Amino acid sequence: MRNRTVGINVRVTVTEKKKVTMLARKCGLPLSEYLRQRALGYEPGGHPPKEVFDMLDKIDEIAESCSMRDGAAINAQTDRMRDLLIGGN
Repeated sequence: MRNRTVGINVRVTVTEKKKVTMLARKCGLPLSEYLRQRALGYEPGGHPPKEVFDMLDKIDEIAESCSMRDGAAINAQTDRMRDLLIGGN
């Protein structure tokens, strides 16, 4: 783990702080990590809401009631969607 001991203070307006905080939350990152990544030239990706993954789980459950071949094809597609949503290959 990195030993981050030096701080950087930046003044922003209330509106700017709300916007940056919201952007960090959309990416699933703490504010400090979001700012660090942006300052170092990285573009943090947003994470889909939990409900998206819940829906994919439900589709997998439905696939269990399909034929083995069709169910396997459906499961393969939902796995592919999960990978795309979380940045997998």
